[in-house]
Amino acid sequence: MDCAMSDLNSNDYLDVTHADARVGTADRVLEPVRRVFRAVSVLLLAVMIGLPVLQVVLRQFFLRPFMGAEELARFMLICVVFVTLPYVVSSGASIRMEEVLSALPERLRRVLRVAIPATGGLAFAVAATSVAIATLRNLDNATPTLNIPYWIFFASGFLGLTLAAVECALQTLKAWRHDPLYVTFAQEQPSEDVVHI
Repeated sequence: MDCAMSDLNSNDYLDVTHADARVGTADRVLEPVRRVFRAVSVLLLAVMIGLPVLQVVLRQFFLRPFMGAEELARFMLICVVFVTLPYVVSSGASIRMEEVLSALPERLRRVLRVAIPATGGLAFAVAATSVAIATLRNLDNATPTLNIPYWIFFASGFLGLTLAAVECALQTLKAWRHDPLYVTFAQEQPSEDVVHI
């Protein structure tokens, strides 16, 4: 049976683990940072997709390949992965094994609800620290073709891992207070004129 989306609650497709990105104070503070990371990730993804297209056009029609296009595409891929990581963490878009957790006793689920984001935050913090150390040790190194300094590669990793650690720390606090862990963004809400089947 078809019905307009406006006939449904716009959050029907979300479970109780999600809340609007502007609900809590910390979420409101992080919202501009999340918006910047999302915009940058879309831009990086567009550039990453456009580079092979540019390479094909330059090669086939102008017989002048773009030297270093593959290197730049790899750089864009690295950046896309790390810049989108905080978004994946904050929205709960990663694999979570909810079916396994739901089969556990309630008391254990409550403990794991706090322990999982806490250990994730710790892991991301350790990874961010490792990237910072690697960056400091490779300040003079650059890629072979385009001479892109390695610290630029590492910067996206450091920023993404650091913000992912912050998101996990926030989720740990939310889990402790029994608040919804993940956020949803206004841009992700379905349009009211979308038909739901």
